[in-house]
Amino acid sequence: MADIIQQPKFLMTINSIQPHSESTERNSSGVLFLKKPAATENLIEWYSSKIAGVPFALRNLLTFQRVNIRSLAVFMEDSQGDLEKLSDKILKDSRISQNIVWIGNILQLKEWIQNNPNQVYIFNGSVLHDKNKLNRLINALPQNEKETLETFPVNLENLENLLLNDQNDLVISPATKSSEKPQTGLPIYVQGSKEAEIQKREDFKTLHEGQLKGSGLNHDSPITRIFSRPVSRLLTRMFLKIPISPNQITLISFSLGLLSAFFFIQGSYSTSVFAALFLVLSTWVDGADGEIARLKFMETDIGKKLDIYCDNIIHFFVFIAIGFGIYEKTSERIYLYLGGLAGLGGLIAFLLLSPVLLEKRSAAKQLHHAIEPNLAEKFANRDFIHFLLLVSLIDQLEIFIIVAAAGANLFAGFLVYSKLLKLRTP
Repeated sequence: MADIIQQPKFLMTINSIQPHSESTERNSSGVLFLKKPAATENLIEWYSSKIAGVPFALRNLLTFQRVNIRSLAVFMEDSQGDLEKLSDKILKDSRISQNIVWIGNILQLKEWIQNNPNQVYIFNGSVLHDKNKLNRLINALPQNEKETLETFPVNLENLENLLLNDQNDLVISPATKSSEKPQTGLPIYVQGSKEAEIQKREDFKTLHEGQLKGSGLNHDSPITRIFSRPVSRLLTRMFLKIPISPNQITLISFSLGLLSAFFFIQGSYSTSVFAALFLVLSTWVDGADGEIARLKFMETDIGKKLDIYCDNIIHFFVFIAIGFGIYEKTSERIYLYLGGLAGLGGLIAFLLLSPVLLEKRSAAKQLHHAIEPNLAEKFANRDFIHFLLLVSLIDQLEIFIIVAAAGANLFAGFLVYSKLLKLRTP
């Protein structure tokens, strides 16, 4: 293993999935330092154990990619070929999209750091690192005092003492104690949060649960957080156990939505209740696709577009179907017009708002900004579905379609007005 850094088979090739193209403020390189677990643990099994559907070591490497670390190395002092076996497992994962060097010797690690033109960060591989924390660290964004204490610069002379011996014995020279983060030269050791450190088997389950709880969106409405997100997380737990992609989940949600529209067309009380229940189920499944994508690092531009487009196509067909169903029930043609108006208003709103939503869901926006939804986005959610279920249960769909026709078109008008106002503003 002494020459593992030199062997081409241990270098990741760039596959068709490109790293996020949004530029970061500085070029950085990273080393994932894998400690040997307890003697009773199998090293390969330890770092391959899954957290929210992704192996532990791979989850950290994918997180480093997301914060645009330009080059990556994995280091573990190795004498039994364990590093080779672990690298073979990770090399096969299509989500890895850049060269990764596997280093099994401390001298070669020092050489790699010295020859690296970028700022080098050495990450404690026993910690599950947080994407937002790393972004603040690497891109020189404001950090709180606790996060600052989790990192420190280290001289290369101390590197072996730091990585291969007890960290408590590490002696940091005065030159490395500067409160200012060096831009080049000294590597920075990222110790990470103690709360996210894995020391025993039970910690995998704890961090798995933490990842699930944090898989929602920061702009979830109160109704979504209370009624939809808990159920979508239950579905997410199930989907994590089976080989299903986020886009496949989106299509399942879309099919349930179309089934809902089909039942609404029938116009009877029982079919309307079934239709509303299918639409609620569609919403729950729709929440799970995004959770799976975020948890398993499977977000794609196509997936985001598919999610938004499917949602709004469902809304269009459901509004039309409700109007037609009420017409079948009452023979009053006004409900056909109201259904058409609701569908048209929703379609116009979708065409105007979807570019904004797609931009805000881009990797750069999600990573570099705390996204607060504007007024339009707060209205552009699926909370109305819970109201639809209520009026279906009390057999008052006529009320819903009147409110939907007025609300959808008022909302579309507001978006048109906002667009015109923005165009007139110099």
